[in-house]
Order: sequence, then structure tokens, then C-alpha cells
Amino acid sequence: MNNKIVIGVIVVIIIILLGLQQWVIYNRVPEVPNSELLRSLDSLKSQIDSLNFTRDSLRTVIDTNKVQIIEIEKRYETIRDRIINQSVDSDCITFSNYLSSYQRLSSLNNASTAKNN
Repeated sequence: MNNKIVIGVIVVIIIILLGLQQWVIYNRVPEVPNSELLRSLDSLKSQIDSLNFTRDSLRTVIDTNKVQIIEIEKRYETIRDRIINQSVDSDCITFSNYLSSYQRLSSLNNASTAKNN
């Protein structure tokens, strides 16, 4: 009976060792050659450089647009102030000139309709 226990313990230990060996083999990380890793690093460096260049280009465009927006806002403010500070007489003249030009344009556009009637 003592021999059976020893044999059972040895079988259990062998099964555990075989399972541990299979687990180590299954979870082993495959080795990649150094040259392949260096090539992938070089390609990543070139991609990073390309992205940095694109980022810098976009920053330049954004800065240019900000400056243009500021200039447009200044122009708008001067025109707005000029319109606000105008006298009522000049507003009436401007509006009547607009209406007369609109009537002329409208009569030109409707000339063919007027001829048909």
C-alpha cells in the first residue's frame, strides 16, 4: 500500500510538470530578429518626422488664419463704427439709392415678362 501512494504521488508530480512545461511553451514570446526590429524602428522614426512636419504646417496655417480673422474683425469694426456714426440723412440717401438700383435691376430682370404681357 505504501508503494501505491508513492507511485500515485510520482504520477501526480509528473502530470503537474508536464502541464507546467506545456504552459511555458504555449506562453513563450516568439523571438524577433534584431534587424527586423531596427527596420520597424526606422520606419516609425520616418512616420514621426512626417507627422511632426504635418503638425508644424497645420500650426502655421492656424496662425495665419488667426491673423486674418483679427484683420477682418478690425475692418468690420471700423465699417460698423462708420455706419453707426453716420447721420440719418446719409442713411436715407443710401437706402433710397439702394431701392432705386433694386427697382432698375428688377425691371431688367422682368423685361421679358413685361413684353409678353
